[in-house]
Amino acid sequence: IHYRRDRPPPDRPPGHHHRTERSGIRGLPLGKRVNTMTDKNQRSCNLDLLRVFAFLTVVSIHFFWSGKLYGQKVNTPYLLLPICIRNFSMICVPLFLMLSGYLLKNRTPSKRYYCKLFQTLGIYLLASLACAFAQFLFDRENFSVFKAIQGILSFETAPYSWYVDMYVGLFLLIPFFNLAYNHCPPKWKKILIASVLILTMLPSLTNIWKPWDLSWWKHPGSSAEYLSLTSEYWEGVYAVTFYFLGAYLRDHPPKRKPLGLFFMAVGVCILGGVFSYYRCYGYGFVSGKWTAYQSILTTTQAVLVFRFFCSLDLSSAGQGSRKVFAKLSSWVLGAYLCSSIFDDLFYPKLLEARPVFLERFLFYPVMVAAVAICSMALSALLTEFYSLCEKLVVKCISKRATSEKSFPEELDS
Repeated sequence: IHYRRDRPPPDRPPGHHHRTERSGIRGLPLGKRVNTMTDKNQRSCNLDLLRVFAFLTVVSIHFFWSGKLYGQKVNTPYLLLPICIRNFSMICVPLFLMLSGYLLKNRTPSKRYYCKLFQTLGIYLLASLACAFAQFLFDRENFSVFKAIQGILSFETAPYSWYVDMYVGLFLLIPFFNLAYNHCPPKWKKILIASVLILTMLPSLTNIWKPWDLSWWKHPGSSAEYLSLTSEYWEGVYAVTFYFLGAYLRDHPPKRKPLGLFFMAVGVCILGGVFSYYRCYGYGFVSGKWTAYQSILTTTQAVLVFRFFCSLDLSSAGQGSRKVFAKLSSWVLGAYLCSSIFDDLFYPKLLEARPVFLERFLFYPVMVAAVAICSMALSALLTEFYSLCEKLVVKCISKRATSEKSFPEELDS
């Protein structure tokens, strides 16, 4: 509907005229930025690529755990690069949670929404069975059918299934979070984001110091006792924080160019690595509050990386590339759950062959690539098997429903 320039639209006060500019899109309000993520295919490609990248950061963070960086004495600058990469990889969980907020912010409590949980639980069940079978093959002494079944119910058979345990609870509450968030005016949304950030992020700034001891500042790694200035009660709800952050980022598309966001993320990564190096220098490397999921460094890096991928212009990507990204994205959940199998297979051999951590770190790209490829391959089999089973179940249900509808007609005839 077009209005005359001398007559304001009915929802605007008198004297307020609708202004437009020639920006390539007719009728675009003056000053409104064109979002590169508005196209459905374009958005899907960006988010699929982001999900695959988040999975790679998961494999990366597990390298430093299985490769025994923790406890390694920090006494050489050569450890600065591994520490920087390790801290950067901590964005894995925040990225997945922000993706949920970005994609599910408009979902409402409905039967169709809750039925989607069956796909997550189905892939989780298949991945847990794969982990149990792997334990039966390679660690038969500690394998028990009863423990495997109990572990599946308690999210323990697959070692990395704690995220699924957390996500199931978040998934059930998401529609009600959306009702609260979407009915808030813009100003209240900013207050909400600030509130959850303060509750979960503030302890990583205030509760990591020992200011009364001057010798501690020279060797902060000598003591793990810090002055607690703020409450840590709400740190555990960081999943809600990152969900609302994802929803907020969808309402506010990135305004900076990808190159600027990239260099900002690299700068924060280096800053966090140098700070962790200082905190652990002369002592064993530890993961403190300053590098946790909800810390200010990890949160800042996660937001910058999220915006970086959303700002990429992938309009030139062909249909083949888009299908590849979409398929890899659909395999991420199973690959994440199954990656523990290949961690247990590959890393003991690396530890035996290279007892020094800096020597093991030289194999970082090889190990991350090997675990990621093998996990994706196994996940492809499990995910496609689940999709086949799902199609068969839906086909049987629809066929039965059709036969029940035609049964009264047969009786009448």
